[in-house]
Amino acid sequence: MLSRIVVTRSGRGFRGYFPSKKLNRLVQFESLLERDAIKLFESSKEIIQFREQPTIIYYHMDSEPKKYYPDFELQLLGGQVVHVEVKPSIKLSRLELAKKYRAINMHYSTRDEYFVLLTEKELRGDASQDIYQLMNNANLLLAEGTNHV
Repeated sequence: MLSRIVVTRSGRGFRGYFPSKKLNRLVQFESLLERDAIKLFESSKEIIQFREQPTIIYYHMDSEPKKYYPDFELQLLGGQVVHVEVKPSIKLSRLELAKKYRAINMHYSTRDEYFVLLTEKELRGDASQDIYQLMNNANLLLAEGTNHV
C-alpha cells in the first residue's frame, strides 16, 4: 500500500506507470528521473524488490517535527533496506532543500534503514561513467524482456 498517491489527474510534471516484471504490477512514478531509477531497480540482481512511496518518516529540522515520504524503498539481496529520494541536482542547490535532506540523513543514522539521494548525475551520468553503461544495459534488457543486469 502506498503512503501517498503519486499519479493524480491534477499533478504537475511527467507522471506515469512502469510495468514491473520483478513486482508483477504497475509502479507509479512522478518524474522521468524516477522512471529511470525504476529501470535500474528492475534490472538489478542486488535488488530483490522495491516499492514506491513506501512509508512516512518523521524527523526534526530546527527542532520542528516534519514528515518525509521517500520516493522508493529497496530490499537488497543481503537483507538491507534502503530508502531512496530521486531529485534533479539543480534542486539540491536550494539551501532549504539541502538543509532538509541533511536533517533526513541525520535521522536515518538512528535507524536500521539506509538513505540514498539519487540525481540525474547518478542515474544518467555521461558516456565516460559506469552508470551510463548500466542504464544502457538496463534499457536493452528491459526491451528484450529480461529482468536482470
